[in-house]
Amino acid sequence: MSWEDRDGRRYYYRKRRVGRRVVSEYVGSGLIAEMVSEQDEMDRQQRMQDRQSFEKHIARNKKMDDELDSVIEMTRAVIRARFLLSGFHPHKGQWRKKRYE
Repeated sequence: MSWEDRDGRRYYYRKRRVGRRVVSEYVGSGLIAEMVSEQDEMDRQQRMQDRQSFEKHIARNKKMDDELDSVIEMTRAVIRARFLLSGFHPHKGQWRKKRYE
């Protein structure tokens, strides 16, 4: 979003992407353009706050995921040790009881 000076007058344009190109969309000049410009700025700030909130949420979830992954890893190690001590062995993704000890 930007104001452009042309022939001594100010005009408000919105920039938007269409495919790989950036297209200028004329909004207007004067009071209406001022109000649209202020609304666009408020929308931009709201999107930035939403993005920051979302990034905090993602970081918090990543921390919980990492903690959960470590608990799962420890649980698998305990289960593996228990099976091995009970006379089982892994075979093609399955635990099987040893025939001979």
